[in-house]
Amino acid sequence: MNSDEIKGEFTPANRKHARSYVGIQFLILFLLIFFSNNVGYQLSKFRSFGMIFELLGVLGLLLTANTLKGTLTAIPIPKPDGKLSTNGLYKYVRHPMYTSVLLLVLGIALRSGSLFKYFLLMVLTLLFYFKSAYEEKYLSQKYPEYRAYASAVPRFIPFIKA
Repeated sequence: MNSDEIKGEFTPANRKHARSYVGIQFLILFLLIFFSNNVGYQLSKFRSFGMIFELLGVLGLLLTANTLKGTLTAIPIPKPDGKLSTNGLYKYVRHPMYTSVLLLVLGIALRSGSLFKYFLLMVLTLLFYFKSAYEEKYLSQKYPEYRAYASAVPRFIPFIKA
C-alpha cells in the first residue's frame, strides 16, 4: 500500500486498485453464469434449495439498490456526494449488496450442482472480504461515525460478528 492510499486520497493508483476488484468480481460472475454446468463432479442433492437462495439474493439486490439510489457504485470508493447508509438492510449487515450477490451465487451453485461453481462462490466470498476491507478504509475516513457503525453491525451475515 502506498502512502496516498494510507491517507485515503483518491489517486489514479488507488482508483485502479479499486477497479481491479470490480474486474475480478465481474469475471467470476461471468464464469458462474456462462460456464457449463456439466463440467466436473456434480452435487444434485441440494438443487431444490437453489431457487430460494436466488430469490433471496435478487430481493436483497433490489432492496439495497433502492436504499442507495443514486450513490450505488461497484467501485469500492465512496462517491463524493454519497451519504452513509445505515437503514434498510444496512441495519443488519454493512455490505448487503455483497451478501445479496453471494446468496444469488449460492443459489446458482446449488441449482447447477457444479463443484466448479461452488469453488467460484468461495473465491467470490474471499474477493468480497478483501474488497469490503478496502472500501471500509475509505468509509472510515469519509464518515467519522463509520467506526461505531462497523463495530455494531456485522460485515456480511446478520447476527454473526466476524
